[in-house]
Parts: sequence; structure tokens; C-alpha cells
Amino acid sequence: MDPKNPVTLLIPLVGIALILAAVWLTGGARRARLDRALVLRRLAEDLPDFAAGEMVIDADGAGALIAEAGGTAHAVAFAAGDKVVVRRLERRDLRRVALAGDRLTIDTGDFTHGRVVLALPGEGARWAARLAPGERAP
Repeated sequence: MDPKNPVTLLIPLVGIALILAAVWLTGGARRARLDRALVLRRLAEDLPDFAAGEMVIDADGAGALIAEAGGTAHAVAFAAGDKVVVRRLERRDLRRVALAGDRLTIDTGDFTHGRVVLALPGEGARWAARLAPGERAP
């Protein structure tokens, strides 16, 4: 194949465009939207020993924070494509909790999804105070 021939460049580009169109047409661009019932169901499946107390879902429905009933444990649920992932927030794994405007940013030691950003108008400061990293064990 001649690299100066425009068809040489067009064939891979058309192939990539067809693959992207197929993904989009089959729903690959869909995102899950969280609601209370969905978060509670996923929480019961992934963390059956976690008894949910208070919960807040962010403004765009892509994430949620859950506090355990009667305890200090917390969990986070977030949309990953069309699936919902639930993770326990261990105090020892919290690296940073920051509030900028109505956006709460939680940095954790989890290498698969180390940062969660939630839009929590009116609720961010309260949750930031609850999640502030405490003393770390040596």
C-alpha cells in the first residue's frame, strides 16, 4: 500500500466510524441515572452487611453518598456507563475530601476509581464534614 494514497488513510477511518456508530446505536453511550430504589438495591447486592441510613444523590443522578444507620461507616455509589458501582468508603482509604462551590470531591486510595465528584447543592458542606479524613493509623 502506498502511504501517500488517500484511500490508505480513509479505510481505517471509515472502519473506526462504523464501529463507533454501532456502539452508539446499540446503547453504548447510555448512562445509568441513580434513584433511591436503585441505590438501595445495588447496596444490598454489593454490601449486604451495610444497613443504609441517610442517603444523598447528586444533582445529575450520577453518584450517591450513603451513611450507615447508627454508625460512622459510609459508602458511595456511582454510574459507570449503564452499570452502578457501590464501594465502601473506609476512613483509612480517604485521602482528601474537598468542597468547591456545590461540588464535593472525594479522593480515595482505590486504584480503580480513586476520585468521586458529586454535585450536592445545599448538602455538600455537611457531607464534607462527615467524611473529613481523620487520624491515620501508622
